[in-house]
Amino acid sequence: MRRILFIISLSIVGFLSARADEKPVLKFNARSRFKIVQFTDIHLQYDSYRSDSVLVMMRTVIKREKPDLVMLTGDVVGSDNRKKAWLKVAQVMIDAKVPWAAMLGNHDAEYELDKEQTMNVIVGLPYNLTISGPKELAGKGNYVLPIQSSKSQKTAAVCYVLDSEERPQSDVSAWMDESQVQWYKEQSAAFTKQNNGTPLPALAFFHIPFPEYSDVVGKSTTYGISYEKLHSKPKNPSNLFTAFGEKKDVMGVFVGHEHNNNYIGSLNDICLAFGQASGRQIYGDLGSGARVIELYEGQRKFDSWILKLYDNNRELDLWKPTHSNERMFFVSYPDSFKEKNAGSSKISMITEGRKVSIQWSGSGSATVDWGDGSKKEVLTLKESVSQIDHTYSGASARTITIHGDRITTLNCQGAGLTYLDVSKNTELTALDCSDNRLMNLNVRHNPALKTLWCNGNQLTNLDISKNTMLTELYCYRNRLMTLDVSKNTALVWLNCYQNELRSLDLSMNTALRRLDCYENRLKTLDFSKNTALTWSVCSDNQLTTETLNALFATLHKSASSAKIFIGGNPGEKECDRSLAKSKNWTVSLRY
Repeated sequence: MRRILFIISLSIVGFLSARADEKPVLKFNARSRFKIVQFTDIHLQYDSYRSDSVLVMMRTVIKREKPDLVMLTGDVVGSDNRKKAWLKVAQVMIDAKVPWAAMLGNHDAEYELDKEQTMNVIVGLPYNLTISGPKELAGKGNYVLPIQSSKSQKTAAVCYVLDSEERPQSDVSAWMDESQVQWYKEQSAAFTKQNNGTPLPALAFFHIPFPEYSDVVGKSTTYGISYEKLHSKPKNPSNLFTAFGEKKDVMGVFVGHEHNNNYIGSLNDICLAFGQASGRQIYGDLGSGARVIELYEGQRKFDSWILKLYDNNRELDLWKPTHSNERMFFVSYPDSFKEKNAGSSKISMITEGRKVSIQWSGSGSATVDWGDGSKKEVLTLKESVSQIDHTYSGASARTITIHGDRITTLNCQGAGLTYLDVSKNTELTALDCSDNRLMNLNVRHNPALKTLWCNGNQLTNLDISKNTMLTELYCYRNRLMTLDVSKNTALVWLNCYQNELRSLDLSMNTALRRLDCYENRLKTLDFSKNTALTWSVCSDNQLTTETLNALFATLHKSASSAKIFIGGNPGEKECDRSLAKSKNWTVSLRY
C-alpha cells in the first residue's frame, strides 16, 4: 500500500514539475533574433473535420518556422463546446512545446462561455503565457510579455496584449477603454525607466483594428491586400494610437478581425499590420495561413511576412494546399516604410505559374523583382509595347513587385495570378489581367483606365464607378451577380457574358455600340437610351415572349443593319420579331 502511495506521490510531483517546466521564459536566441508566429481568426468549430484541417496547417507552420512564441489574436473558437475546442487548439502548441499566448476577439464570448470563463479554461495550460490581467481594467486578457536578452535576464523587448472590444465609431478618441490606455502608459513608463530612460522596442497585439488602419491604405509604402474597407478615416486620433505615439516604444501593431485584409503599412513610424486569416470556415478570399514577425535584439527593427498555405473559400468549400514557402509581402521595419518618389508606379502580383510573361508600355524605367531570389531586372519603358518573361524552377506562390516611373499599359494575361494590385498606377490606361485566378480586383485608383480585360477569373464583384473614361470592358466568364455601369458613360463595348447577372441597367450608356450579355440570368433589358447600339447578343438568358417584345419596342431605328441574337431564351419562338425588323434590326438565334 505504501509503495502504491509512494508511486502516486511521485507521479503527482512529476506532473507538477513538468507543468512548472512548461511555463517558459521568452528570450532572444543565440543569433539575437526572436520569432513570433501570429494566427488569427481561426474560428475553430469543435468536432468538424474542416476545422481540424486548420490545426494541421498550424502544425505545419510551427514546424517550418520554429517560432519562439505563437500569438493567437482573437476569434479562436467559433462554436459551442468551447472548452473542448480551445483545448484542441492549445494541443497544437503543447505538442510542439512552443510558448503561446492568446487574446480574445469579439466572437470569443459566445455560446456557453463568457470571457472570464474562457480565461479560466486556458490560463495555466502548458506552455501558455496568457494572463487574465488586472481585474480593475476593462476586458479580460490585458498583460505584458517581456522578452529577455540573449546574454542575460535583462528585458530587451516587450509585447503588449490588450482586449479590444467593439465600440461606437462616433468617438474614436475613446476607441479603447481609458483604463486600458492608462495601464499601458504606466507599463511603458516603467520599462523605459528600467532601461535608463530609453523606450524598449515593443509590439502590440489585439483583435480589432483601431481607425488609423484606414490611413495607410493606398500609400506607396503599404504592402499586402486591402480588400475589406474599414471605417472612414477619423478626424481625431484614437486614444490608444495617441498613447503609442507619446511613449515611443511600440514599433508595430498586429490585429485580425478583417479576414479580407493582410496588409502592413506605417503611420507616424508605427507599423499597422493585419495578420493572415487562419480559419477555414470563415468568410474571405485570401486563403489560410499566418503572419511571421522576427525581432532584432538591441535594435528598433523587425522583419515580417505572410505565409499562405491554403487557398480557401467557405462558400465553394475550397481548401487547396498552395505548396508554397514564399514569404509574401516581406517587409523590414523601418527601411521598407521610407516613402518612395510620389510620381513612381508600383505593381504587386502573386503568381502560382511556372512561366510568367508581362507586356507593358510607358516611359522612364522599371525594376522587376520576381520574388524568387533571382537578380532584379531593370528595363527601359517605351511607348510601344514590350515583353518580359520569367520562368520559375518550381510550382510555388511568388510575389512579383514592379517599380516604374510611368506605366501606362499592362498585360499579365494567363500568368497564374491569384492577386494583383495596380492601385499605385494612376496613369494606367489599359489593363489585361484575363485568364488568371483573381477573386478580387481593385481598379478604383485607376481613373485614366480606358480598356479593361478581366475576363476568365473568379470575380464576384467589380467596382468600376471611378473609371469614368472606360470605353471597353471585358468581364465575361466570371461569377458577377451585379454590375453597375451607370458611371461609365463613355462605354462603347461591354462584354459580360457567362456571369450570374439578374439585371443590367444601361440607361446611362448612350455611347454603347456593342453588348454581349449572353449566358446570364437576365429577365428584362431596356435599350431605349442606347441609340448608338448596333449589335447585341442576349441569348441564353431568361427573357420571355413578353419581355422580348418589350425589348424590341425599345430598339432605336437603325440607319444601317443592326443585329440582335436571342436564342436560348424562353420566348425565342413566340416573340414578335417584326417589331425589331421594322426598325432595321435582324433577329437571329445564334451568331
